[in-house]
Amino acid sequence: MNYAISKMACKIIFSAILITIGICTHAQDNKRLNTLLTELDRAIANQEQYKEQKEETISGLKIRLNQPDLTIEDRFTLCSRLTNEYEFYRCDSARLYALRRLSIAEESGNKSWVTDSRIQLASILSKAVMFHEALELMDSIEEESLTPAQQIEYYRAFYEIYVYRIEFFEDGYPDESFAQKRDYYQNAFLNVLPISSYEYASYYGIRYINNNELDKAEQVLYNYLPQANIGTRAYSILTAVLSFLYDVNGDLQKMKEYLALSALSDIKGNIMENASLRTLSTLIYEEGDISRANAYIKKSMEDANFYNARIRNFQTSRVLPIIDKAYQTDKAKQQRKLELLLVIISILSLGLLIGIFFIIREIKKVSRAKKEISEINDQLKTYNQKLKEANHALAETNLIKEEYVGHFLGLCSAYIEKMEKYQKKIFNKAKTSTAEELYKMIRSTQFIEDEREEFYTNFDDSFLKLFPDFVEKFNKLLPNEEQVVLKSNEKLTTGLRIFALIRLGIDDSTKIAEFLNYSLATIYNYRSRYRNKSLVPRDEFEKEIMKIGSNFM
Repeated sequence: MNYAISKMACKIIFSAILITIGICTHAQDNKRLNTLLTELDRAIANQEQYKEQKEETISGLKIRLNQPDLTIEDRFTLCSRLTNEYEFYRCDSARLYALRRLSIAEESGNKSWVTDSRIQLASILSKAVMFHEALELMDSIEEESLTPAQQIEYYRAFYEIYVYRIEFFEDGYPDESFAQKRDYYQNAFLNVLPISSYEYASYYGIRYINNNELDKAEQVLYNYLPQANIGTRAYSILTAVLSFLYDVNGDLQKMKEYLALSALSDIKGNIMENASLRTLSTLIYEEGDISRANAYIKKSMEDANFYNARIRNFQTSRVLPIIDKAYQTDKAKQQRKLELLLVIISILSLGLLIGIFFIIREIKKVSRAKKEISEINDQLKTYNQKLKEANHALAETNLIKEEYVGHFLGLCSAYIEKMEKYQKKIFNKAKTSTAEELYKMIRSTQFIEDEREEFYTNFDDSFLKLFPDFVEKFNKLLPNEEQVVLKSNEKLTTGLRIFALIRLGIDDSTKIAEFLNYSLATIYNYRSRYRNKSLVPRDEFEKEIMKIGSNFM
């Protein structure tokens, strides 16, 4: 019994370990794919840099080709190099230089050059869906006179012509001999391939995959892959064939990884015949990543248009409308969500405005309370409660208002106490002094002046607590000779107080004059003087004052 339980426990533990390993492996695979897709996105964004390098090479070759006194061999060599540079970059330009190369070869009378040029031109024409012209060129070549190297290109060109014809008419074509001819030339091509070439690995890999010999295909592909560098056609093709292998094997994750590697190599190598990116976009679309799929298929279409080979334009144009329609549908959904969010935000904004309205109303209550100080003795408890409620409401406003409301409450309490003391003082004076002494005391302005001076001191302290660097920032707006220099016992001058009030949002000169007990002309003079002397444009000076930040913000 115990043995059976132990055996069952071992099975459960072993199963748990396998599940854990599977989960970890899947997570690592996803991470690798995401890394590759991110790198692919970055390469797409930087493709112009790769193109610039390609264009510089091509431009250099063209300059050399246009030089006078070139030998016919030099012209043939330069045209050959330009054809090779353009072959998988721009199909129409490749055809142009292939035709020019063939013309030079025929002019030279060199049969080997003529054969090489016809084979390459036929291969380029097949990509442009000019199958009839391509076959005419190939039929003009004497197969018996070919060198071993020419045989490889000859059979490859024939094979590609029939492959592209079948791809172009993939919905069906009346001539069933195309597939037979494709297979015939594929066999002939494989028979002459050197075992050390990447074509051997890629084409034999495809044959093994088609024959369901997946282990052999994997072996031959991985044997050659370390020899190929990313950004070369060899790497692009080998990784594309590996993605086909994993597609047949049912490993979708690996298929996408190698498609991403192949597409990345195409972009870095300026290979515009990039079928891998088109296939990858379709897979990503099926998984629901519509935005990225749309970006990839549009990039594939842009490259196909740039390459200008009808076979690739035709293939990409079949996929583009499907993905683009899904992208537009998804975009419309996102737009509807955005509209809903805007409605919600509008409702919340309305609520906020209502809240602000009540806050302003409470602030006005506080202002009215100041006018009713004479009645505060009878209603002190009631007003204290209202002031607490108002203070709670003001907590939801900005910190500057909060600071000044708190300061205002302190002043109210202090003024009440001072008024009580002053009332007692007058009462005592009335009891102990003559009417003339009492009249003299009442007429004295000393009490008002002292209170105003203390008010200014409190204002200066509160303001500098909020804006401790106000004087420094204010002076930076003025030339050296106009900067404010405070005395040892000064915190703010009259001019600074005027602009302190402006910083707090009080920009009406009449209100400032009433607040500081100065004439309106004095306020105008101060404002005009500093505006005229400032380092910034006159109309911008007070805007710059408003930009001076609070210590609490």
